[in-house]
Amino acid sequence: MATRPRSPRGEGERLRIALLDAATELLGESRDVDHLSVRAVTARAGVSPTALYLHFTDKDELTLAVKARCFEALGQAMRAAEAEHEGDPFEQLRAMGRAYLRFAKRQPGQYAILFQTHVPKAGSPARESHGKGDEVFGLVVAAVARCMGDDKDPFDVARVLWMALHGRATVRSAMPDFPFPTDRRYVDLLCELCLPGEE
Repeated sequence: MATRPRSPRGEGERLRIALLDAATELLGESRDVDHLSVRAVTARAGVSPTALYLHFTDKDELTLAVKARCFEALGQAMRAAEAEHEGDPFEQLRAMGRAYLRFAKRQPGQYAILFQTHVPKAGSPARESHGKGDEVFGLVVAAVARCMGDDKDPFDVARVLWMALHGRATVRSAMPDFPFPTDRRYVDLLCELCLPGEE
């Protein structure tokens, strides 16, 4: 039985990254998973359609990998903001909230990819993107826990903060003329309401 020649070292990973880059760009432009096609992705990456199947079983797996990648980018932005305020848990939380809204504003295509409704086929490795999303939400839970102390459950507060941030990010394009507070003020108000004991 004939076997495919082994790719030179590093070439396979470069191809995978090129396919992810292409799919991320296309999804960011259309913001619609249903409009993504294998042919469009491989054409953008400059390879043949069969090349995609060397790294992904189908479009669902590719889409989930893109979502995982975008969650990772959001997480990195929030971790960087958190690190700038080491030792001040309340300011860390506010900085993370501002970083979340900044990511949504500066990377609207990537942000839209994160929260699209997409039901993968049975057996698809959906946990990769879900796991990255859980990690990012876990950053918020941990930040809230540092503000609340060990004797309180931070999960519900973190969940409300997450939903409120997502609502602010999502409504930006739907109601551009509404007199919303600035993102900084919005995050400050949100933290004050959710954590009334803040000093």
